[in-house]
Amino acid sequence: MKMIHRIPVSEFPNFKYEDQDVINAFLWLRSFLSDEDWNQRKEAIENKLSYDFRISNPFSEPLTEGTLLLDNNDQIGWYLYLVHTLLYEPHKYEYFQGARIIPIFKRLGMNLNEVKNIEGIQKKVRDLLKKRRAEADAILFEILTALLWVRNGWQVKFLEEGKGGKSPDILASKNNEELQVECKRQRKTADYTYKETEKRLKMVSYLREELLKHNILLDVEFHVELISLPDTYLKDLLLNKIQEIKKAGLIVSNNEVTIYASFIDINRISKYLEKNFVKNNSPQLCDLIAQKAVDYSGFTSGFSGNFFRVGEGEANNLYIAEIANAFGVNCRSMAPEAVTAKARDTKTQIMGAIKQFNTESEGVIHVGMETYDGQEVEMERLKKTSKTLESINPSETNLRYIYYHFFQAYTRPDQIWIFDETVDKVSSLKQAVFPLENSFLVVDGDDDSLMDISHWNRELP
Repeated sequence: MKMIHRIPVSEFPNFKYEDQDVINAFLWLRSFLSDEDWNQRKEAIENKLSYDFRISNPFSEPLTEGTLLLDNNDQIGWYLYLVHTLLYEPHKYEYFQGARIIPIFKRLGMNLNEVKNIEGIQKKVRDLLKKRRAEADAILFEILTALLWVRNGWQVKFLEEGKGGKSPDILASKNNEELQVECKRQRKTADYTYKETEKRLKMVSYLREELLKHNILLDVEFHVELISLPDTYLKDLLLNKIQEIKKAGLIVSNNEVTIYASFIDINRISKYLEKNFVKNNSPQLCDLIAQKAVDYSGFTSGFSGNFFRVGEGEANNLYIAEIANAFGVNCRSMAPEAVTAKARDTKTQIMGAIKQFNTESEGVIHVGMETYDGQEVEMERLKKTSKTLESINPSETNLRYIYYHFFQAYTRPDQIWIFDETVDKVSSLKQAVFPLENSFLVVDGDDDSLMDISHWNRELP
């Protein structure tokens, strides 16, 4: 096997991420761990990220081989690692997953004194880092929600879970008014989306060698469910067409799929690589191959070339020296059945939250979810959510307000992170006066344009 060249970190561009808010939030959370504990968890993560890179045959493993997967058993450890690498070892930083986490640390750091003064925060963070390390998304959402109420002038405390019967997450009080607050965080992605992604990767795997040979870039829009098609669907449809492609344009249009093909500019990529460090599995690489900004969640690519590592070890430090051939496949699935399946309702979260409220005061629910499936899916989700709300009889519950927080994170070659947030709010009261003037958890919310349009209806950044 050909050895991969290695350069010292001193030859890596002198990049330093100096956002003091992010630094302060990281150091505060990190202070709850001993050096020994942190080093052990960091080492375990790097062992997981390290893999024996096979340079001899780029198609000897499934496309998912080597994909950077967070450790679900230590989700908060992984999130701390992402921030640590950005701050102190940027050559190891993972752009795509980091873009989801850095903005949260930014918000915590911006209001760190307020966070530290929330009653019960010490136990909440200790539980996050020790007992409930696999529940980082849910607990960070609770902390952000508590902070939101503090930023709006309320006194807030975390309530002990599982003691004294029903218990919401947070108790908020202001001017002799007391509200119970329950937090519900949806999983990042619907199970259907995972199945669809797996099917897409299998489809591409049967065709990738031919695509690579001819440096082909495909834009594919499916009109039926991907999971209803055979794994060899794209191969059966395109294998004999690829070598006949002479110019960019439409190559297939039928009831199942529409496909456009174009050619990747390898010369342009080579000139860029001569002057720039490009990391494997990075937004820079995706944009070079796609030749435009793309929705990375639906983009599959591959290439043959030469590599080098930066610094010691094998943990996420692989960079690209040369690309000889490349391919890319950008997929969208707009089948009505797929849109419906991906548009997850919040009924389970809402009904579960209602059960946590006692009868002593009115209740508020905050629901957090990430929006990676596009405008059509979010419109369908809104229909489902509205139907759920209509089914709740306000006379049978003390639920009065629901805040829906929709998040989406991006990373681009020229921006470490971009974070969008949209907030919808509903009430069971006919003439509701909502208790929060500012309802954005992560973004500042000072820009009036944030209220004008949902972020999934805007162009990709």
